[in-house]
Amino acid sequence: MPSREKKTANPASGTSLEGRIKARYDDMSAVEQKLSDVILASPGQLAMQTATELAGSAGVSKATATRFFRSLGYDSYEQARREARAARSAGSPLYMQDRGKNDTTTDDLIQNHLDQEVANIYQTYQSLDRDELLEIARAIATARRIVIIGFRHSQTIAHMFRSNLIQVRGDIMLLPSPGDSLAEYLAELEPQDLAICIGLRRRMPPLEVAMGAMNEMGVQMLYLADVLAGNPARLATWVIRCHTESTLMFDSNVSVSAITNLLCSLVGKELSGRKASHLERVELLHQQLDELEKPQ
Repeated sequence: MPSREKKTANPASGTSLEGRIKARYDDMSAVEQKLSDVILASPGQLAMQTATELAGSAGVSKATATRFFRSLGYDSYEQARREARAARSAGSPLYMQDRGKNDTTTDDLIQNHLDQEVANIYQTYQSLDRDELLEIARAIATARRIVIIGFRHSQTIAHMFRSNLIQVRGDIMLLPSPGDSLAEYLAELEPQDLAICIGLRRRMPPLEVAMGAMNEMGVQMLYLADVLAGNPARLATWVIRCHTESTLMFDSNVSVSAITNLLCSLVGKELSGRKASHLERVELLHQQLDELEKPQ
């Protein structure tokens, strides 16, 4: 009886390492599954380990490890390692979950995390152009309409930006709205309007597409991003790069939050001298509508 041929992977070039492993895991030998389990438990380690080190971690030979990666469709171990480095550099939590493992105590882990958070804020503030910051605040204060755009975790910052900004000026839209597409909202924008675009690491392509459309329409754009701002930066009127490095698996948002607070406060300051300001009307309506609890 002819022996059954072992299935080999021939994945598309865009398939991730973990995707390639899972696609043929059930057909692997016990040794290959052991190596797979080590990789899947901490894919980020692949970015820093040699083939010999990985083989040692799994208790297999280097030759076995080399053959394993070729069976997954890679030309070599180094090709897979470069892919892991790219995923880690792009901010994938899956590839950064091993961060902090060298901290010997919880106190060390917390202190190192705190030190990095403080450094992120300091470095971000040091990089600010003071004159440009005031220019941005004035533009936000005087624009006819404001749209704030953020996808995935960037929308969390977009929500925060809007919740602060809506207290000092009106006519602000947060996009994308649930169940809607962007076109219906962007179609009405004009050069007197301003878009605040949030694009933190692991950006979604629709952000750049939307910014491209608004750029053609002459809309002013503030782009709030991480240090590696990517392609959307070339489309923006102003770019603020925030330091988001972390000692743990998730990127830090502390500097982005701080800049959001600072900018909204500067906009409020720009508008505070005006007669019957939006902020004053909001506070009066809070009282009239009995919306907030009264101080004890």
